[in-house]
Amino acid sequence: MISKLRVLLFVFAIVSAFFLWSFVPGLLDKQELLVLNTFRLQVQNHDSKDQNVVIVKKEKSFHAHNEKEVVKNIKVDISSNSAEEEEKNRVKDLEDQLRDNIKDNKNDNDIKTVKKEIEKDKEKDKTIEVDMKEKEDGEQEKVKEVIKKQENTEGPPLCPEKGENLVGPLFIDQSLVKDLAPLEQELGIASGGNVEKGGWYQPTMCTPLTKVAIIIPYRNRFEQLKIFLRHMHPFLQRQRFYYRIFVVEQLFDDPFNRAGLFNIGYTEAIKMAEFDCFVFTDVDLVPEDDRNYYGCPTSPRHMSVAVDKFNYKLPYEAIFGGCGSFKRQHYEDINGMSNLFWGWGGEDDDLFARIKKRGYKLTRPAMQIGRYTMVRIHHFQSSQADPNRMNLLQSSNERMEFDGLNTLKYNLKEIVVDPLVTFFKIEMKKSMYNL
Repeated sequence: MISKLRVLLFVFAIVSAFFLWSFVPGLLDKQELLVLNTFRLQVQNHDSKDQNVVIVKKEKSFHAHNEKEVVKNIKVDISSNSAEEEEKNRVKDLEDQLRDNIKDNKNDNDIKTVKKEIEKDKEKDKTIEVDMKEKEDGEQEKVKEVIKKQENTEGPPLCPEKGENLVGPLFIDQSLVKDLAPLEQELGIASGGNVEKGGWYQPTMCTPLTKVAIIIPYRNRFEQLKIFLRHMHPFLQRQRFYYRIFVVEQLFDDPFNRAGLFNIGYTEAIKMAEFDCFVFTDVDLVPEDDRNYYGCPTSPRHMSVAVDKFNYKLPYEAIFGGCGSFKRQHYEDINGMSNLFWGWGGEDDDLFARIKKRGYKLTRPAMQIGRYTMVRIHHFQSSQADPNRMNLLQSSNERMEFDGLNTLKYNLKEIVVDPLVTFFKIEMKKSMYNL
């Protein structure tokens, strides 16, 4: 008897659910359905050309740039855009709220409020699209001005915007550089190479459009630095812009402060030249594809999106670690990075929060281009995890106004100008920040 009763209740529940599903849409008038469908269509079409949405091939073979070695097939996963997913969920919540208001016979003011919120979001999206278009148009206008000026003066032609003679996928040589002298002779200007003393290069066959500072935080990684320099100088020269490589070396025994060293590198670099943009990179990361452009980005750019250590996958959507680039005005607008992360971890997530608060659009290269190898030789963690990092991340938005470039404290001990790189040897201690 009980079993039959359960079956009847179950059948009744299914029939009731079907009836409600068929009946509820009829409660919406045409205008309300138009609002919902228009907004749904907008979400489907919104930002379909976003650089964060990446569609790549599942498998690819490529050759080393010296044509002597073939790299094995590498599987690359398709990247998804979680930001788009969040937007769809938010829209669904608004739709549900509008339906509930109508179903519960709430007053017209409540319904109008939700509709206004939907329309406001639509206008906001349009504003963002227009704003990004204006930025891109502004960049194009600057390039046109430079081209026009160049046409009216004598001298080499302008360098191509993204470089020339690019190879694409590269073989990564992780073998030890036993002696730096032969590499200095091969690449240095004194021996017939192209790199000027101090680690800078300027194309002679064309006029560069931009100046780029490469900033590396550093301590006790000389073997990795030699491999980095061997790989990066030819890589950067093919991209045809003015660049200079700076290594910021933290002396003494305080915990390593990666973000603080980036701030110091920025501060000291602009004393040497009018750099337009900056690439902040770890010394143990080398790019696998020279189409990964190290010049000025349109907005803050996370470059190391697919690292072999993480199986060429993005660990999480908000990551900004490894290698990233900024225009000068953007880096100053977010007040640089925090100076308060002593030890491993947290500073890159804090940086992402600053970028988000200022409303910048985070850009990334395609997964098959933003590939990196982590150099294994002499790879070790120089500092323990910062025990205070989680507490600091709770206050990222409030702290960015008074923790960064405007509160940077350090002692510059020495500037060493080597044939392939410039060293800033500095002292940065926790006691300087009353910690």
